[in-house]
Amino acid sequence: MTALERIKQIGERWFLTEPLLFAVYCSHEFCENDSLDVAVRTGNRKVEYSPHILARISDVDLLEYLKVEMFRILLKHPYQRQPPFAEKALLTQASNITIADVYAVAPAVKKQMSGTELKLRRGLCFEEYYNLLRQQASPDSGNGNKSDVVQKTDDAGGDSGQDGGEGGSQGDSGSADGQSGSGDGNGSNAGESGSGKSRGKGGPQGKGGSSRGEQQQRDSQTSELWDDDEEACCDINSFIEMAEAGNTWGTIPGELVGLIKASLKVDLDYRKMLSLFKTSVLSSKRRLTRMRPNRRSGFDAMGSRYELSTNLLIAVDVSGSVTDKSLEFFFSVINRLFKYGIEKLDVLQFDAKIQGDVEPLKKARRTVKVLGRGGTCFQPAADYYCEHPEYDGLIYFSDGYAPSPVYNTKRPIDVLWVLCSKSAYEENGARLKELNRNRVTYIPRSE
Repeated sequence: MTALERIKQIGERWFLTEPLLFAVYCSHEFCENDSLDVAVRTGNRKVEYSPHILARISDVDLLEYLKVEMFRILLKHPYQRQPPFAEKALLTQASNITIADVYAVAPAVKKQMSGTELKLRRGLCFEEYYNLLRQQASPDSGNGNKSDVVQKTDDAGGDSGQDGGEGGSQGDSGSADGQSGSGDGNGSNAGESGSGKSRGKGGPQGKGGSSRGEQQQRDSQTSELWDDDEEACCDINSFIEMAEAGNTWGTIPGELVGLIKASLKVDLDYRKMLSLFKTSVLSSKRRLTRMRPNRRSGFDAMGSRYELSTNLLIAVDVSGSVTDKSLEFFFSVINRLFKYGIEKLDVLQFDAKIQGDVEPLKKARRTVKVLGRGGTCFQPAADYYCEHPEYDGLIYFSDGYAPSPVYNTKRPIDVLWVLCSKSAYEENGARLKELNRNRVTYIPRSE
């Protein structure tokens, strides 16, 4: 029986027993990819699988792998919730931890889900786990230590936290490229590299150093197809809403159901709110084109084309109450705005007053000089925005701890507040939302 036939058998069973999983299963195209070093991965409306790895995996474990990938899709990890400039390997690990936190993954599969062996605080969201992993990985120098964070196990069972098969112990005796030990078909998404040969003590992979790099590469491959896709998110949300209306959750455990329901609340998704600015105004730049007919005389005369563009004013709070880490997040998000097709950004830094000149940005920058670091007052930035009608919108990046500004203008305004943390949102969000045409969101991160 081929790998696809085995997968289709699981889909047929889900048709009767797992309505929500079956809906997600049908919404994605299953594609064979023999170059993968992981058993299954999702993204870009596809489920890719490796036939040579699935051939060594039992039907029970294959079912578990597919469930985990369906849960990733339902939580929208591959389509919506990626931090700016994310490291792919850490995205996979954060997703693994989020799922294992609310779902009892089968031991043979969980063993290969890197990150799940870490002693981390429970109950965090996907973005918070990602930031926590990133914070733990960053302090070390560039000698491969970024992957060390995922190798600290609860019971310290050896240097390398991954073995390729159910009975394989690695410890100090080296590490495995593929399955070591029993080779009974309980290999995994993360534990296969295709060679199936283990190396002994003193070999090129002694102490698990190379194995860690390979594991990080497999983690990167798992989330390689992940990218923002609002249309996919809308489809997934419709599946969740139907399951909620008909109570057709199947055997999905209650704690995971709660997490899936929570993913419907996209009003705080700062990426979605930022994208609302990208086509707010029709540009006055008229271009003539032969590719479009003239409204009066058809193709005998050139048609007109008007390009959509947006000019935004970005006000960054550089007061002393905003930490350096928060500023790093702010400027990462600002750089990401260019991905949405924004034509131009003007960045204004302020504390109790505007600091320096307003700086125009036409592309992402790696470094930005931060000025100020005094007290906080939102009014100077609001006054500058009101005095310059060429801006389509104002985005505040702040912690929100200052009196609300007053917008002294009669023209319609469009203001978004991006606060630095959930706690800042809980304390200041309601007050800022009371301002006319002001929306508020926050950047999820571990507190």
